[in-house]
Amino acid sequence: MKKILTIAAALMLAAGAAQAKWWIFGKGGGEIGLRYLTVNGASADEAGRKMVIYRETLGPDGLVRIQGRAQTGRNKVGGVRVSLDDKATWQDAKVADNGTFEYAFKPEEGKKYVLLVEVTDTAGKTNKVDDTRKELELSGEKIQAGIRAALDAMFDAYSKERLAAFMAHVGDDFAGDKILLERAVKRDFDSLSGINIRYTLNNIAAGASGRVFVSITYNRFVVVNKTGASNTDNGSTEFVFTMKEGRPLLYSMKQPLMFGLSDAENVATGTVLGGGGEALVLDDGGNLGGSYTQVTVSDADGVFSYDMDTQTSDASPTFTGCGGTYSGQITFSLAGPSIYSGTGDEIAQIPGKNITTVTAADVQAITDNCMSNNDNVGKTYGVKSGGALYAVEVVSISGSGPYSVTFKFRKF
Repeated sequence: MKKILTIAAALMLAAGAAQAKWWIFGKGGGEIGLRYLTVNGASADEAGRKMVIYRETLGPDGLVRIQGRAQTGRNKVGGVRVSLDDKATWQDAKVADNGTFEYAFKPEEGKKYVLLVEVTDTAGKTNKVDDTRKELELSGEKIQAGIRAALDAMFDAYSKERLAAFMAHVGDDFAGDKILLERAVKRDFDSLSGINIRYTLNNIAAGASGRVFVSITYNRFVVVNKTGASNTDNGSTEFVFTMKEGRPLLYSMKQPLMFGLSDAENVATGTVLGGGGEALVLDDGGNLGGSYTQVTVSDADGVFSYDMDTQTSDASPTFTGCGGTYSGQITFSLAGPSIYSGTGDEIAQIPGKNITTVTAADVQAITDNCMSNNDNVGKTYGVKSGGALYAVEVVSISGSGPYSVTFKFRKF
């Protein structure tokens, strides 16, 4: 089956699905590898080959959690193993049907751990294990107070719309362009009021470059000045700080953005992988909405599955029908037309909503009807897959072999 896949536009989020650092994850597509890897919630893709973990950021159990998601092309994940001693010994990780995995261990201060991750598919093929090599070390150094003070000051200045006070915490080497960030934050202030963001510090880690990687969960409330409507959202996101004379200065941010919502394309340097929350953005008219990606896919027989995380289509899904796709979260059968969920996943229509107004709560509340039939155009659907939440809106369906469908999607 021949297919043509066209990514039509990554609307309002050009950083899209993260411009992922494929030095550790391979090149995607059908290769066996990792879609993402985190160490105690901090992305491992940007930290370099060495990563320092701070004891004061560990939970009450004192464990370090290695989490990620494996990809194996058209085959299923057969298993994931983790080594902490440079391949001397291996331990099995807990793996879900969708390829997400977790392994936890209790580290000793001052001891160096050499982490490698092996992914095996059901055909017995493995990833390039050496490409996942990372050195981990536990440190007793106190860094949490300084990071928390910097975050507190930034959130306070942003909520009180004090531009100069906010920018005082941004480094001159800000990766998303400091001047553009300043302009974007000012536009945020022109468009929003009543800003209230509360956060919980999840993890702090340091990379070999000397930069500090910070993960938080947040709850946010804003009022849109143009309409007077309020909006609340929550999720997790990440910051990177550069330490200058012992003072943390903001180096980069990922989607979901906390600051600079009006220029996500130039402010964000990627998207939190394997989770996060809905990424709010402000358009040129001062309207607040969630980010989404629009895609057009053409397929000879109109039966294909689509993976919204990797933005790839499979023209020959393993099965068709209810619960029958293993290569993506959804399967289209355009002759019907019908939309099916994947194995163990759930899908249902969300009436009265579009891609920018649907919320994570709307998707969480759906009850699985396995598939949606007929008149899909203009409708929005919620998809629950492996603990992740997605929204899909069908824009158009045309043709009769080859078929073409345009749809929008977003991940919460």
